[in-house]
Amino acid sequence: MPCIEEVNEKRTINNILQMKIALNILLTLAAIGLIYLLVESIRKPINFTETRDLREEFVRERLTQAAELQKVYKSLRGNYAESYDSLKYALTNDTFLVDKVIGDKYDTTTQVKIVQIKFPAKDSLLSMIKKKKPNMTIDEFFDFVSTVPFSEGKKFYIKRSEAIVEGTDSMMTSTFEIGTTIGTYLSEFDSASHVIYDPEYNPNELRKVGDLYKPSTNGNW
Repeated sequence: MPCIEEVNEKRTINNILQMKIALNILLTLAAIGLIYLLVESIRKPINFTETRDLREEFVRERLTQAAELQKVYKSLRGNYAESYDSLKYALTNDTFLVDKVIGDKYDTTTQVKIVQIKFPAKDSLLSMIKKKKPNMTIDEFFDFVSTVPFSEGKKFYIKRSEAIVEGTDSMMTSTFEIGTTIGTYLSEFDSASHVIYDPEYNPNELRKVGDLYKPSTNGNW
């Protein structure tokens, strides 16, 4: 029968072994945790940058197409539209008046006539849709262009104003602006935690095309 000393010695050895096992488990977990933190510290800025760049492409695409629609509208009405409904109505119902010259203006023996021919604006719109989004209807295209991607259905704002033509004192021209805040399509990236990846990141910054205060159809990217 083992003596008390032997029993105590075995218990001590078992306790030491259990402590070593527990310590090894803790060290392993700590190492896994450190590896996870290291991977996250590398992954997060990469994910933020890649996500932002990808979404920027989609936003710019829609803003660029909206600007093209505004240009067509201006050629029809002489100013820019103040809503997507106005854009759609004009581009599906108005007509272009194109001058056609009949006769040779360099031939003095004949009389030259200039007649105006009507072309439906809808034809130009359908041609644009066929080129950009061939599988979309007119309604689907306008819904696509007016909706901010990755925003759960939020719409781009659209505004119209007037500005002085550069180089003149008082000549006014129509202006427009279509846009949204960057945070609208990057809602999961708050500035507080992601500013370390891009010190200039500001979710309240506007991503827009056009300018209310000067004649422009360019984007601010």
